[in-house]
Amino acid sequence: MKKVAVIIFTYKRAMLLHNCLETLIQNFENLDYPIHVIYHYDKKHEASYIKLQDHFKHKDIIFYKRENLNIYNLGFKLLRALNLIWILRWPVMLRKMNTFKFQLEEILKYSKNKFVSLCPDDMIYFDKTEIDNSVFQKFENKEDYFQYRYFTSNNFQKPHELDKNLKIEYFKVDNNKNFFGWSFKDKKAFGVWKYRFTIEGTIYSTHSLLKFLKPMIYHNPITLEAIGLWESRIRNFFHNGLSSVRRTAATYQINNVQKLVNTPSANFDVDLMMRAYMDGYKFLYDKSDFELNEHDTTPKDLYFFKDDKSKSINYQTLKDIYN
Repeated sequence: MKKVAVIIFTYKRAMLLHNCLETLIQNFENLDYPIHVIYHYDKKHEASYIKLQDHFKHKDIIFYKRENLNIYNLGFKLLRALNLIWILRWPVMLRKMNTFKFQLEEILKYSKNKFVSLCPDDMIYFDKTEIDNSVFQKFENKEDYFQYRYFTSNNFQKPHELDKNLKIEYFKVDNNKNFFGWSFKDKKAFGVWKYRFTIEGTIYSTHSLLKFLKPMIYHNPITLEAIGLWESRIRNFFHNGLSSVRRTAATYQINNVQKLVNTPSANFDVDLMMRAYMDGYKFLYDKSDFELNEHDTTPKDLYFFKDDKSKSINYQTLKDIYN
């Protein structure tokens, strides 16, 4: 079985990251160590990340703290025409440039693994995730043009269903239809099936991803994904998609910790959950919380427990404890 390096991005959500790491270690069969975690420093939340690191101290996990950086450290990249366009679109990069780009690309540069998966801190590996070697064989000699997703499936409903006229090829593993392929260039590719670059549960060739990222300017996971989407189209990267027939991981969209892009989410208080995490609370979720036919997992309520899962409490009860 081929192994996959995993790079996680996190900010103000140690409790979510805890679940992400636990389920990743438990359920991602192709996981290669070390796990890399790049986190955006926030003074109020620093203690919660120290607590998390102590909990996982016996696991092979490397934490990288983003530091402020002068944008002029990017040098000649500022003269690249596309980067000037991205700066005009995202002027916040001029004010808040940091080491995120350098840290991510250094991890890729020195990785000994041929494959890598990017992962946000709100991703839950709610079921066994195993990528067959036949998937990786599709990448051979075409690494710039392929990606594989384990957060999508062939039975999504609107607005992310597969168009009946989209050309799809199924591939069998052990006589089952375990994964399928399509082209992002197909005019019948809509919804998630037309987004050829994402940081959510997707496997890339490590070499190709580094080659793709090096000329680009970006300063956090949001601009990485937004700019990466356009760059992949303009530069013709990752235009062939592969996906599991049944997804095994999904983002748990309980809140947004950024304001650059409006993404679907609930609005549960990150500071409240940080306080609860410091007091020993953890999320309680069930595999059934993740709709296999729905792309977005936006919970209406949250449940927490300390030592005994049978004594869980909901979000309102948690608020009452701390108010």
